[in-house]
Parts: sequence; C-alpha cells; structure tokens
Amino acid sequence: MDRTITMLIADDSQVAQQILADAARASKLPLRFTATDNGRECLTLLNGANIDLAFIDVHMPELSGTEAFWSARKQGIQTFVTLMSNPPAAEAVDLAVKLRAYEFLFKPFTVDDALGIMKTFARISSPTRILIVDDSSTVRQIVQKVVQGSVFNCEITEAGDGETALTLCRTTEFDAVFLDRNMPGMDGLSTMKRLRLIQSSAKVVMMSAEANLAKEHQAFDAGACAFLQKPFHSADVDRVLHTAFGLRSPNLKLAANEPNFDVAIEGSTIRLAHKATGHIFEYLWSQTPPYLRNAVVRIASTCTIAPGRVAPVAQETALLQLRTAHLLAA
Repeated sequence: MDRTITMLIADDSQVAQQILADAARASKLPLRFTATDNGRECLTLLNGANIDLAFIDVHMPELSGTEAFWSARKQGIQTFVTLMSNPPAAEAVDLAVKLRAYEFLFKPFTVDDALGIMKTFARISSPTRILIVDDSSTVRQIVQKVVQGSVFNCEITEAGDGETALTLCRTTEFDAVFLDRNMPGMDGLSTMKRLRLIQSSAKVVMMSAEANLAKEHQAFDAGACAFLQKPFHSADVDRVLHTAFGLRSPNLKLAANEPNFDVAIEGSTIRLAHKATGHIFEYLWSQTPPYLRNAVVRIASTCTIAPGRVAPVAQETALLQLRTAHLLAA
C-alpha cells in the first residue's frame, strides 16, 4: 500500500496504547497514528480527522467507546473499526456486529493480534481484482452483487465462458477468479487447469449449484482454493478471501447473536434483565446529563457472577437503546 494510513488508538489504558503503537511500528506499513484516552475526543477525531483504521476501547471516560462508535456510524463515518474490552462484553460484541465493526479484541491481547488486523486492513483496502466466470448473465449479476458486499475492495470483471476468461487472463492479472463448475463447452475444471498455466498466482474459487462431493474433490485436486455452493453470501466471500490471502480471520460473528439483555422502557424508567445471570438493572433516564440516574440493582441470589462485572455493559446497552428509540440525542 502506497498511501499513508491514518490510525486512531482510543484507550485510557497506557498498556493497550503501547501494544498498539508497537504493532503499528512493527507492521512496516505507511501508518500515521494518533492516540486519545477519552471517548469524547475519540468521536471528534472520527468525525474530522479522516481516520482509516481505529482501535476503540469500550470503556473510556466522558463517552464510552460504543457510544462514540455508534455516533460516528450514524453520521456516515465508515472507518474500519476494532472494538476492545475486558471480558465479559457480550452486549458490546453484539453491538459491534450491528455497527459493522470488523473485529472485537478481548484484553489482554498481543502485538501479533493487533498486527494481524493492521495487515488485513492494508490488504482489504487495496484493490482486489476479481474475475467472475459463469455462462448465465443473471448468475454473474447475482455473484457480482454478493462479492461487492464483501469487506474487500473488489474490482470486478465478468466472462460468460471459459475461452473469454482465458483471453482476459492473458492481458489482466486477477487476484481471485470465481469460476462456475458446470458450463457448456469448456467446463470449469478444464478452464481452471488452463487458467493456472497462465496465472498461477490467481486464487480460484469454484462455484456450483450442484452438491457433489466428488466434483469438489476434483476441483481442490486441480488447484481450487475453495468451493462455494450457490447461492452463497458475502460472508462466505469474506471467509474464502481471508483464507486465500492468508489473512487473520475476525473473531466477530458475521450474524448478530441473540441479545443478552431483555430491555423494557416504561415512561422515565429503563429496565434491563441480564439473561445469563438473572441480575436486573433499573434506571431513571433523563434527556440531560447524567442520562441514567438512581440506579437500582436486583441481584439474582443463585448467581455467582457479581453484578459489578455486568453493570458497565448494562449502562452502555441502556444508553444505546434509548438513542435507538430516539429518546436521547446521538
């Protein structure tokens, strides 16, 4: 990557800041980073500093990391974000998925953990040249839409048959080829064998609407890096390309888990029942700071997990629920 990457480190832990700074230096990428220890400045920087890549701690003074991230997303900021927290942070992870964070790091993490994300960002944000080969124009359009939904910055070319694909490969280098297994004339397997003689570095992803284990084995034996059964989704493309390019796969689930709080808003009261422990957190909410007042905690007597371990996430969940319901300003 030639251009400078602007990175934000937002964490009130000097240890975490040092780990991320060390990873940035070790990456040998053209990184310029800035650091802050509070959520308010984090939001200001996200909104005005053209941040490409951000590592944001969930718990920070003045404004939580999830609130800063939520506000930035609401304003259209598409920064590549990794959230960080000490476990347990199930609700924060769920919010990270909903807000389209790339990753969630649980502390303590290592330089290598952070370094993997930085290198992944550099690869993802660089152009990825994709060739889609299928004899059906409708299928090509569907696959193109799915690939464009990936986190990778894909530049897509299409071919309707194997010969056209080979002609394109003689003049253009492709990073990955999504190739239909069953095509009239030169089928996908024959196309792949000839294609790999022209471009041995191209990663070939075989596609088929047919579930046939023998044909999958043939494709892998001939050099395919993956086999996708149609229809597939953008999450499948992400998974395949991460593996093909040797990238660290994110820990975040690509589909949101069931929320771990049952939330009820009744007048000026918001009540959260934590499903895993049974603890109940109740607040009076106000449209002026402090937004949550008169906290009442009803402890589940049979639970061995202290409510203090869950309380910070309960507060963040309450604030985000109130904002989602447009009861509080962003």
